[in-house]
Amino acid sequence: MYYTYVIETLDGKHRYVGHCKNLNSQLNQHNARNVKATRDNRPWKIIHSEKFKVKNDAIYREKFFKSVNGESWLKENV
Repeated sequence: MYYTYVIETLDGKHRYVGHCKNLNSQLNQHNARNVKATRDNRPWKIIHSEKFKVKNDAIYREKFFKSVNGESWLKENV
């Protein structure tokens, strides 16, 4: 399985969208400062995730969440 996820810092000031195969392991990587894009802001918590059977579907959904429409969807639904 593949996941598209949205994480946010505990203070709510920063968000990150990504995709992975193991959601808990990926969150641990973010919080351990092993991901360059999120290294300077932590701790992170998962605020939304979706599961997919196909990697390309997870990537497509990640791209959606990074778009203007996707950001609006997240504001309304998360």
